[in-house]
Amino acid sequence: MAERAVIADLDEPSVVYGVHGTEGESRWKCFARRNDLFGSWEAVEWAGLPPGGISGEHLHSRTEELYFIVSGTGVMLIDGQEHPVEGGDLVLTTLGTRHGLRNVGEGELTWLVIEVLGPPMAAVLSGHQKQSERGGK
Repeated sequence: MAERAVIADLDEPSVVYGVHGTEGESRWKCFARRNDLFGSWEAVEWAGLPPGGISGEHLHSRTEELYFIVSGTGVMLIDGQEHPVEGGDLVLTTLGTRHGLRNVGEGELTWLVIEVLGPPMAAVLSGHQKQSERGGK
């Protein structure tokens, strides 16, 4: 297996409008995707919300997410319950967990998202990869 390094930075993040059905803008940048990673990883991303910004409530049926709050203060909504978060906090949203995040601070709220495949999706992709290695049979 060849060794490789994925190097990413925060230069030129995308401005995204209406994240998960909300209004307003946020900033986002993907550092690495499934095809850059070994194992049951989906993506490693960075996101930021301006004061008052919202990443709308949604759920994932095939992935789990770890949110590492880098800076700022916010409220994480998990299955209808509000949880205050701030820089240094880690939040896990498991398969089927309805979640959203809003910035309640005076500065930007930033976080890393580490998204991993749930067991059913990992099994599907693992089987697909094995077929590809056998020439698609």
